[in-house]
Amino acid sequence: MNLLTLTTSPFFGGPERQMIGLADSLAETAPEIRHYLTSFPEHGASCPFLEKIAESGHQSIELHYDFPKILKASKELRHVIQEKKIDLILANGYNARFISLLAARRLPCKIVGVSRGWTSEDWKMALKTRLDYWMHKKMDHVVAVSEGQAEKIRKIGVPKNRITVIRNAIQTKRFDKIPDPKNREKLEKMFPTKPTFLLGAAGRFSPEKGYDILLEAVSYLKNESFSVGLVLFGDGFLKNALEKMVARIKIENMIKIPGFVENLDELLPHFDIFVQSSHSEGLPNVLLEAMAVETAVVATDVGGTAEVVENNVTGVIVPPNNAQELANQIRYLLSQPDKLPLMGKAGRKRVENLFSFRKQAELYLTVFEKILQ
Repeated sequence: MNLLTLTTSPFFGGPERQMIGLADSLAETAPEIRHYLTSFPEHGASCPFLEKIAESGHQSIELHYDFPKILKASKELRHVIQEKKIDLILANGYNARFISLLAARRLPCKIVGVSRGWTSEDWKMALKTRLDYWMHKKMDHVVAVSEGQAEKIRKIGVPKNRITVIRNAIQTKRFDKIPDPKNREKLEKMFPTKPTFLLGAAGRFSPEKGYDILLEAVSYLKNESFSVGLVLFGDGFLKNALEKMVARIKIENMIKIPGFVENLDELLPHFDIFVQSSHSEGLPNVLLEAMAVETAVVATDVGGTAEVVENNVTGVIVPPNNAQELANQIRYLLSQPDKLPLMGKAGRKRVENLFSFRKQAELYLTVFEKILQ
């Protein structure tokens, strides 16, 4: 079987790690599969992903065309399908699904859409999401990264027998390095006064992440007997708005927004709690990463979050869009700090048992066999 994993990669992040992790595991469990990975060029932004593919020893394909050159992009992809005799495409994201449908018309190549979640940060993205609903119905099969996402897919009209839930996975050994205490010191030095507790959050600065709710929640922790410092990593079009909100509600001494960082893996172990404040999610990779480094989490009950976090065991789940309750649960955990390491260890054990790439690869192979038969 010849398999092509196709995406649009504006930077190397969680979804890209999922694709390479799956490729690694498929190479071990099904070496007879010839697996290619690639991204549309994104004006050169896809280079980090393509470089990681090469470093991992997998075969990559260089593409030259992208949106808005749709016809050229589909013609180029069609040539790749024919030249490499691709049997099946794993289409990650809107662009990949759209161009795959155009390129594979009247070819025996099958298309599996990998559905990680939707956003509607502006009218363009909202329109793309509506079109993506239609494209999901045109896929030969859809892989949902959580039960929560699968439910959304069923609601837009995709038949249940064409949906398989395959959750995100993680290589826990990636986080086995002994944490360097100097990284904790660097985080603490971001603040004018060393905070008693460090909170961490990371992701794309877009509306569905609910970072305005997180900032408001932190403001409710101003007058506690302990001090809190939140470091919010990431980037996106809402960065300026978030920085203005920090100034407006006067929590500059409690919040730092350093932007996107390459070494998040090294920083995650040094947070006392990792916080997710999202309004919607597929299955959040960053929660798996936080739990892999034995950090307790507080997360909103959206998408597949409850499939990751075991409430009151590996962390605490809170309702979305409720800053006061988010603050209450953070306060609750910080008031009993001895509980945090126990939650962290339970989180590590949970991701080791339930979110392995080997299990993920086995489930994908079952889907491939079903479709190609």
